[in-house]
Formats: sequence, C-alpha cells, structure tokens
Amino acid sequence: MKFKITLIIFNIFLLLISKQLHSKDITLNELFFDDSEPYHLKILEALPKHAIIQIGPDDAENTVIEFMDYFCGYCKKIHPELIDLAQRRSDTRVVFLQHPILSESSKVIAEMVVAANYQNKGTELHNGLFSISGSLTQEKLDQLIKDLDINITKLRIDMGKDEIKNTVKLSSFIAMGSGSRGTPALFFNEEFLGGYVPINQLERFLK
Repeated sequence: MKFKITLIIFNIFLLLISKQLHSKDITLNELFFDDSEPYHLKILEALPKHAIIQIGPDDAENTVIEFMDYFCGYCKKIHPELIDLAQRRSDTRVVFLQHPILSESSKVIAEMVVAANYQNKGTELHNGLFSISGSLTQEKLDQLIKDLDINITKLRIDMGKDEIKNTVKLSSFIAMGSGSRGTPALFFNEEFLGGYVPINQLERFLK
C-alpha cells in the first residue's frame, strides 16, 4: 500500500515537472529511457541554461557533473578538487547542478545562485560560497554579494520568480531520478558515483 501511494505521488510529480522538460524539447521518456544518447549529456539538455554552473568548454571530451548542496561538507571538500581538475585538463568540463536537500536554507541559497546567473554572476557566487571559511552566515553572505557587485534588488526579484524555484526543483528531481540519495552525487562521463570519492580515484573514469 505504501509503495502504491509513493508511486502515485511520484507520477503526479512527473506530470507537474514535465512542463519544464518539454520547454527544453526533451520528454521524460527520452531523458530516462532512451539510450540513443549518453544519459549524463541528456541531463544538461533537460535543464535551462541558467540552471548550469560550468567550468570548461562545451565541446570537452569529458563531462563531470556534480549534484550538490551548499551546506554539504563533502561538497565543499570536493569543490576545489573538481575546479583543479577542470583547470588541469583542457579536455574536461565540470558542471555543478543544484540538489538542495539538507535544509530550507539550502533551497534558498540554490535559488540565489540560479538567480545570480541572470546577472552572469552565478559561477562567481557559486565559487565564493564554497570558498567561505567556516559556517555560512548572513553577514558573510551579504559581504560576498557586495564583493561580487551583484545587484541585490534584482537578485531578490528574480529569486521570487516561479521559473527560478521550478528550475531548482527540476534539478533535484533529475538528481533523484538518477539515483542520488545524498550529496555529492557525481557523474564522471557515464559512471555514476554517490558520495565523496577522492579525485585521484575518479580520474580513471575519464577518457
């Protein structure tokens, strides 16, 4: 009985979120069940541009994807390792996607970074958040936004838009549909790995 209820809820959510997918010309069936294209690349096709934080060229031979939460300690730990990987290897791009699962604050910060992409400041804010020493406080966040010259009025307006909230929900939905049960959740090309793994153990999955 519990399984049936869960399945019904899941199907309802599929119907609601499918509108976001159709806007990117990809259906749920194509995303999860069509094997004509590598799954990790279809993830990026399913998401709008402002959902994506990317380091490295679009035509890179290797694609690394991390679903992450800004309050996740292991996401913070692996972040400089992934940045270093993208900088060391010109054949590799690293893509960071939102999966805020730890708290309501996680969702707010995820929406903030997506909204900052509307000002072309998403990558800077993303990197800045993971570079903050110690715990993230409101004072530190306000200072970071000021230092990055982000228009706070526009940021707040954009954060209130349904498009931003639905983008974060869609990203998390794809993460869960991909098998994520926590963060970080990683794709090294087509290889899915849940949890933190040192980068030197992951490079074997690159071409």
